[in-house]
Amino acid sequence: MSWRFNYPEHPGLERWLNYGERGVSSNAIVQYLVHGKVPAGFNDPADPSDFRRCELLLTAVPSLRQQFHRMAEVSPRWAALVERWGEIAALVEEEYPTGRGPRAYALMRDLEDVSA
Repeated sequence: MSWRFNYPEHPGLERWLNYGERGVSSNAIVQYLVHGKVPAGFNDPADPSDFRRCELLLTAVPSLRQQFHRMAEVSPRWAALVERWGEIAALVEEEYPTGRGPRAYALMRDLEDVSA
């Protein structure tokens, strides 16, 4: 069963909500950029798998990528991630086919320390 949503300003979002690989952090992007609400608790990508799901969302819904810089408003951790997003994305793309992402994970952990 699929849910019906009406987001004409975000082509691809309904399909992603119904069939995309979703996680807490990718859902947080939708909640903030579409609804202006910050989900409670830890809502940023914690590892390369979480990051990959966020990238899949931004690829599926280009209008959210255009607004993605706004995620820096959510928290210092999100701000650090947004600033280095391209670098992390390149590492994840390079490393993820192996099923691991040690350099991407290390960079994400370093950003956690900086933003704490």
